[in-house]
Amino acid sequence: MNATFRGVFVHRYRDQLPDIRAACIEEMGAWLKTDPEDFLNDGYLKYLGWTLYDKQNAVRLKCVRALQGLYQEKEFIGRLELFTSRFKVSMSADKDLDVAVEAVNLLLLIQQ
Repeated sequence: MNATFRGVFVHRYRDQLPDIRAACIEEMGAWLKTDPEDFLNDGYLKYLGWTLYDKQNAVRLKCVRALQGLYQEKEFIGRLELFTSRFKVSMSADKDLDVAVEAVNLLLLIQQ
């Protein structure tokens, strides 16, 4: 999986096509959730953080939804503390209404 990540994801999360970037982020959320021992760390979470600033609304929306899936898992909260402290403010400041609403829902999950 790490070879796949380095060989594909690291290059495609910045692809010119927003659909590819969105698919990468959606899949990364699934990887983080299904294999937290290998993927739920700052080395991988940083890609979600960077994608919160993507120029396309659809990509940011996939990112916020991937994060929602992680924050729903109570056992992940400790591993997400550094990420939360770095990116919490940018989550709620989105210019797109749909992304902003989902970001507020994410922040509510974080506060629980």
